Amino acid sequence: MSENALVDNSNYASIFDFDGTLLDSLDVWDKIDEESFAKRGIKVPADFADSTATMTPRQVADYVIKRFGFTDSPEDLMKEWQDMAFDAYAKHLPLRKGAKNYVDYLHKTGAKTVLITTLSKSLCVAALKRTDLYDYFDLMIFGEDLESNAKNSYKTYVDLAKRIGVKPSNCTVFEDSDAALKSARLAGMKTCGVADSINGDFDFAPKSLK
Repeated sequence: MSENALVDNSNYASIFDFDGTLLDSLDVWDKIDEESFAKRGIKVPADFADSTATMTPRQVADYVIKRFGFTDSPEDLMKEWQDMAFDAYAKHLPLRKGAKNYVDYLHKTGAKTVLITTLSKSLCVAALKRTDLYDYFDLMIFGEDLESNAKNSYKTYVDLAKRIGVKPSNCTVFEDSDAALKSARLAGMKTCGVADSINGDFDFAPKSLK
């Protein structure tokens, strides 16, 4: 995006998910799920990714223990998954096409930029710093900061708008989760779905948040 094309986005906010939205990371979690389940002689069910899409790491751990009978503690499961994922986040996973340029563009146009993710802080910060996105955000909310099923509730987004001092109608949420997009719309926000490789191309994202 050319700086000659700058618009005025002051008094507006862009609210980004991270996993699968800014970062092209979903394949790594499919592999982690497969390896973790296979160690316990279980096949990952087809509905697992959708069922856990808006859960925090602790919620996912509690969920698999209850549903599949894992005998590990939630803490041990979270550490297992964290250890399996850290190298990928710290060293390898790429941003979506155009993601950094788009966040930079919004920052230059005066928009507030917010990150809200169910991903753990350590994994997210490692990837943000490696990709030079860390300093762009006015507010970052990680999995440890969220209550259970937070992204499934419109109240999460209403409260977030109050926290950053921007009207919900002046906020645009970028997400790959249908449940989170629905919550944002119920809160009165605009939404931009990032569903796959094609829709994940930020070169086509809106320049104006109005």
